[in-house]
Amino acid sequence: MDSGASHFFISVHFASCLDVIPDCMSYILDVSTPTGVTMYTDSIYRSCEMSMAGIPLYADLIVLPIRHFDVILGMDWLSTHRARMDCYNKTVDFCLPDGMSFQFKGDKGFSTPIISFI
Repeated sequence: MDSGASHFFISVHFASCLDVIPDCMSYILDVSTPTGVTMYTDSIYRSCEMSMAGIPLYADLIVLPIRHFDVILGMDWLSTHRARMDCYNKTVDFCLPDGMSFQFKGDKGFSTPIISFI
């Protein structure tokens, strides 16, 4: 999860695992990375379902030739889902507008979702 990302992205490799054809955007997006690399894309997967703790959450994911990441979710997505990050404990707590809450916990590259109801 990238607190500075203005859009949401999916890697070309990870996108190839989806059984869906991406849409073509009406423009070419010029993406600058923190390392100074510029990438161009016009492909997007609209309303992709991501399951966290069995809860379906959705995002429009722009296809990028990135490595080392499958999906990058930005601050707008996190705030929409009322997420709170605890970097020390490597957790993200979600409190959805319908009152449901759950926790996403990362550990050495793996994640263990925990769910609870309010």
